[in-house]
Amino acid sequence: MAVMLSVIFYTVLAVAAFYFILLQPVLKQQRQRKRAVRELRVGDEVVTTGGIIGEVKDVLAPPDGPTELVLEIAPGIRVRALTEAIERRLTTLESAPGEAPSAAAIASSGAGETAEPHA
Repeated sequence: MAVMLSVIFYTVLAVAAFYFILLQPVLKQQRQRKRAVRELRVGDEVVTTGGIIGEVKDVLAPPDGPTELVLEIAPGIRVRALTEAIERRLTTLESAPGEAPSAAAIASSGAGETAEPHA
């Protein structure tokens, strides 16, 4: 009887350890990613799962399909992407209320850029 309780105890302990060490961080990261994608706005700079960096120009939400984003990846070049293809948000143009704009947001808006383009 003691051996059976010991096996059950260690099995439960192993499952709990698996959950808290491996599964919990992955689930937390997925929740954060979904929340960040839901909060995307026009002007945000994002990275797709394919590694393409672009600025959100429009958010299309058809009633019967997945939400699409129109991304500008170069001046005048726009592509459509599903929200599932967005890996993360790099910068946003709008700052939170009462918060000063970050240096990254200022740089992405083009303010203060005087450097020559690279060949």
